[in-house]
Amino acid sequence: MPSKQLSLRRTVWIPPLILAIAMGCVAIPTPAPSPTPLPPPETRAGAAPTPVPPTATPAPTSRPTAVPPATTDAPPSPAASPTPQPTPPGEALVPQGQITPPPEGFAPTPPPPPEMGVDESDSWVRDYVALVTAMLNSGRGVDEVLNTLTEWSSLADDSMGNPSAVVWAEPADIDADGADEWVMSVPVPGRGCGVTSCPSYLILFEVKDDLFVPGHVVRGSPPYEIQFQNAELRQINDINADGQTEVLLQQLWCGAHTCFIGLTVGRWDGARWHDLADGPISQAYTELTVEDSDDDGALEFSFFGGTFGSVGAGLQRPHRLLFDWRDDAYRLVEDEPAPSDHPYYLMLDANSALADSDWDRALELARAVVQDPDFSDSMVPIEEVGKERIVSYAAVEAMLVHAQRGDVEAMEAVLAQARAHDFVVPNIYTEAAQRLIGVYEETGDVVAACAAMEDVVAERPDEAVFFEWYGYNTARITVDQICPLDEPQDGESPDL
Repeated sequence: MPSKQLSLRRTVWIPPLILAIAMGCVAIPTPAPSPTPLPPPETRAGAAPTPVPPTATPAPTSRPTAVPPATTDAPPSPAASPTPQPTPPGEALVPQGQITPPPEGFAPTPPPPPEMGVDESDSWVRDYVALVTAMLNSGRGVDEVLNTLTEWSSLADDSMGNPSAVVWAEPADIDADGADEWVMSVPVPGRGCGVTSCPSYLILFEVKDDLFVPGHVVRGSPPYEIQFQNAELRQINDINADGQTEVLLQQLWCGAHTCFIGLTVGRWDGARWHDLADGPISQAYTELTVEDSDDDGALEFSFFGGTFGSVGAGLQRPHRLLFDWRDDAYRLVEDEPAPSDHPYYLMLDANSALADSDWDRALELARAVVQDPDFSDSMVPIEEVGKERIVSYAAVEAMLVHAQRGDVEAMEAVLAQARAHDFVVPNIYTEAAQRLIGVYEETGDVVAACAAMEDVVAERPDEAVFFEWYGYNTARITVDQICPLDEPQDGESPDL
């Protein structure tokens, strides 16, 4: 029997939340800091660092980065989308031109503290990267440079965090050229750290002719922010089993009510940075596991969480997100909601079970809603009209199972049981249930009867929504999913 897979939709974040996250998480510098002038190209002086010999599995030098232990999970893949493209050198936010050592007597000074709440310009970042590069090429050791940058970052009075926690440097031969590159997390000048924010720039350096040469400023989550928050190096290794070396970075950022964990995974080919994610890899309030759970050689990223800490999120439940290497990129391959006893989620899960032809499971879930609906455990109050529609549609789901088994008497009994609740009055779903019985009795075709039932809802979708108000993180189904037994129609379908 043909079926269609339930595709739960969640309303996108409302603009005020996005603004809150932006203001609460990522503090941003102002343009044109006027860093210490860089040396002219013809000047060469001062000792240069000697590159560390390449290592297959790098161990942190400088500020060590804790690499959390791996732990669990894996399954299928959606349709492939275009493979992420490498970042053009002109967009790498690093100085373009020959790198030379600074002159004798080079005495770097901190750039002006960035202004809070102002978008940083590309030129500001390039100037700062140029200053850091000159310091690394002035004969100072990496640790000494990082210590100086940490001092510049620390706030005089009200710093509530320690910038040194996000200041680190790691050497490794990432591009397989026989020489180490360096991945460095350098703090934002004058910014310090807050309770949940600790910004830094992630810079990838080549070492050529004993000089540090900046190659790329890595962007992270939220999508492609220049600054990382609470940056952590998870691994430099062959992460996706392609025989090459990749870099896996993690960060934590927070808004007014909610904190997120995100991953950035990429590869450096000696000239360009390749972002290897098909889209953002992140989730709110989550438990993150990184491991090869299916033994295919490529690491999977499993998140369990996703609930938001504000009333505006509405009714919600945790989800398990699985990101795996498919079609030359890391992609979201599974979004599995956690079980819930709330009648609304029992109803949604019964819909999914019907789409999968799991008749016993669908009947068990739908029957629980019809027999004993408990609406007490909810983040938002459920009005009577919402209760009646949820219970009535759950009755329709149970009736579809009985129709598939050829039991009209059981179909009628389920509908009568739903109507017996004091809060259930005639509504669009009881009307659709009557159509289901009528067409099934006429045709004996459960799919045709199901489609006729859906047509009733499609004619008046405004009467079929399950809540008068939805939070931005509340899962929803669409009109064309009301009958989960047939293929969805082309085009958009209203949310319910």
